[in-house]
Amino acid sequence: MKTFITLIACLVGISLNAQAPPELEKPGEHHRHLKMMVGTWDVKSKMFMATGQVMEGTFTEVTTLQSGGFWLIANFTGKFMGTPFHGHSVLGYDAHKKQYTGVWVDSFASVMMHSTGHCEKNGKLNIMIGSFYDRMQKRKVTMKQITEIKDANTKIFRMFDVQGKKETLIMEAVYKRRALEKIINGPKFIGPFTHTIADLGGVHYYLGGPQQARPPEGKFKPGTRVRLVRGAGSYSVVQSETGITAHVATAALKKINK
Repeated sequence: MKTFITLIACLVGISLNAQAPPELEKPGEHHRHLKMMVGTWDVKSKMFMATGQVMEGTFTEVTTLQSGGFWLIANFTGKFMGTPFHGHSVLGYDAHKKQYTGVWVDSFASVMMHSTGHCEKNGKLNIMIGSFYDRMQKRKVTMKQITEIKDANTKIFRMFDVQGKKETLIMEAVYKRRALEKIINGPKFIGPFTHTIADLGGVHYYLGGPQQARPPEGKFKPGTRVRLVRGAGSYSVVQSETGITAHVATAALKKINK
């Protein structure tokens, strides 16, 4: 009993002396720039080989803004030289170091490319410098990556091999944002369903994340059946019976009792 009372006293003392938790960091201007790159993109790329040959490819990139609003997460899929290709990137802005920071990994190599950089033109021009070890060339490779937002639905990505003061263009890709109707009118999802939309007036959904400058892309009707994909605090990712995968307010979800 004495030991138990001593333990309680220690816990009370810790709680009384504990400082208030620090205020959580909030996304800033540079994080809001990332929203311009959210969406589903059809990509046509060109790889410029040292032999002079140009290798073309067609890919799809699905990019979302992480629920906190700090990190842009992209999944890149397609085929290159007849082989399935999968790439994944994370891009954000380190407010403490005052620079953009990102990583890239893909299914063709065991290396991870780390990049840092800055933006210009109010976020419409993003310039990153990354490096990794190239086992084919047996050297550390430095890559300059430039992403330019041409308009609301077009961005261009260029990558250069940097050796000293020489920069050689090795890749160029044109991204076209896929029209929302193509995303929304996709194949219908056939269960199993975990929840229904319970709100009397329905609930708005967001394809690229709930914290966006633009308005919601649509609205689910009351009673729409959905499958919970991922809970994310006040917002959750669901897949609806109408074939839409999107973020909705968690409070609007009613669990289906089996």
